[in-house]
Amino acid sequence: MPTAYPHPQKHLGHAVNYLTGNHEYDIPKETVDGEIAQLRERLESKPSFNPNLTFDPEKHLIKDPSAKVLSLDDLKIKKTRAAPVCDFAATYPFPLLTQEAVDMVLWEALRPEIVEKYGRLPNLAKSATRLDFHVGGHCSRWAPFTQALWNSSELREILESFTKVKMKPLFSAGHFNFSLAEKDATEPPREELLKKYSEQSNGDDVPSSLGMHYDSSTFALVIMAELDENAIGGETGIVTGDNKFVRVPDPKVGSATLIQGMVLKHVATKPVSNSNRVTAVAGFCVAGPEKLDNSLLTSVKPSILPRQNYNEFYNDWVQFRLTNLAEHILHYREQLKTGEQFDQRDFIAHCQEMESYLHKCWDEMEAHYNPPYPPKEFHISYDEL
Repeated sequence: MPTAYPHPQKHLGHAVNYLTGNHEYDIPKETVDGEIAQLRERLESKPSFNPNLTFDPEKHLIKDPSAKVLSLDDLKIKKTRAAPVCDFAATYPFPLLTQEAVDMVLWEALRPEIVEKYGRLPNLAKSATRLDFHVGGHCSRWAPFTQALWNSSELREILESFTKVKMKPLFSAGHFNFSLAEKDATEPPREELLKKYSEQSNGDDVPSSLGMHYDSSTFALVIMAELDENAIGGETGIVTGDNKFVRVPDPKVGSATLIQGMVLKHVATKPVSNSNRVTAVAGFCVAGPEKLDNSLLTSVKPSILPRQNYNEFYNDWVQFRLTNLAEHILHYREQLKTGEQFDQRDFIAHCQEMESYLHKCWDEMEAHYNPPYPPKEFHISYDEL
């Protein structure tokens, strides 16, 4: 009998049990009781550790927006899969969080109950092991420090100094990509690792905790939460308009990289050394009632990302989108002036834009359209878009 929801197939890139929690992707007990517990205990053993720490932007944010900024033109990107909201492409890493803040957002994600409910192995990584996993969806409900960070007006002010457009965090802002070092593993000589690193010139093939992709959010803020001092690799890799694979250089713990991930093809690379690499990633979109965001479901819906909790994700998505649309309609209604000649064509065009926005609220839902993943556009050049 036909069901209300299609049953995705793993060979198409889909997680198949998205309605019931995708427990086939649960993080192995060996990892939970071993490397994860070890990392959490290291955080809790610090003399300054405080599980009730509250976010203070004056104390926890480093306000130094002096990073090198790259435009889409700088990266030779002329064609994009979606219309960019500005010419901003990416920043080089810039200092953003103090060590205390880094430790807190990491600890909030590593609590046992959070790892159990919101932690899952990746289904779209390259060369993944039991030590590569995602944790996400917990911030708005169970991580008050991290949620306050994402919603901080001081943080938005820093980010907007790069993009020059008004921004706000997405409904599910905040997830973590983990690639942990294996305890007691024997590592090859450093010269051998450096040679291996230098040979990684194809972004589609480079080992990663999240393979080559475009984001479904307009902007992605990538904060380095853990990276061993002598690690080789682990940077964010991006593809330029002339199809070259480059890495955003020299990320430090507490530093951040901001990218317009909706139009910039990129990958979260794994270190070639046996090193911890953990990033906290938050999605942002354009803000203000005069504009509608261009967020998608493509790469974040529950059948694609095993870490997404079905009921929480879709309730949050629908509330976010309908609230944005309602605020936009109210703003537009107030802009209409009486006593002037009414512009039918302008009104029709605006209604079509709002109709399109509402349509995008549901047209990528699994019950309607669930094509193979990743989409072809993730693996073709910009010129072919």
